Amino acid sequence: MQFLVLVSRTTPAPQDPPTATEREAESELIRHLYLEGIVRQIWLRGDGGAAILAESGDAQSLVEAFSALPLVKSGFLQAPQVIALKPYSGFGPRTGG
Repeated sequence: MQFLVLVSRTTPAPQDPPTATEREAESELIRHLYLEGIVRQIWLRGDGGAAILAESGDAQSLVEAFSALPLVKSGFLQAPQVIALKPYSGFGPRTGG
């Protein structure tokens, strides 16, 4: 199943930005999830968050995986929002006249 995972900055933002070590640990975990086939695509949002197309058998496993991100654990980012995706029916067969 495919899911949209939205990660947003905590508001108000913490006073101290993430350290280079925290950012690298975050990137390393995302790379690991990509190599595992969980992260399919990822984009940085204009508001400082991220949007991730992920694949998993269930939403809960994604909540757990993305809650383990160092910037989520440190409170810089909010807990991930995981949304199940369904196929768009507009491209399917047309019925009627």
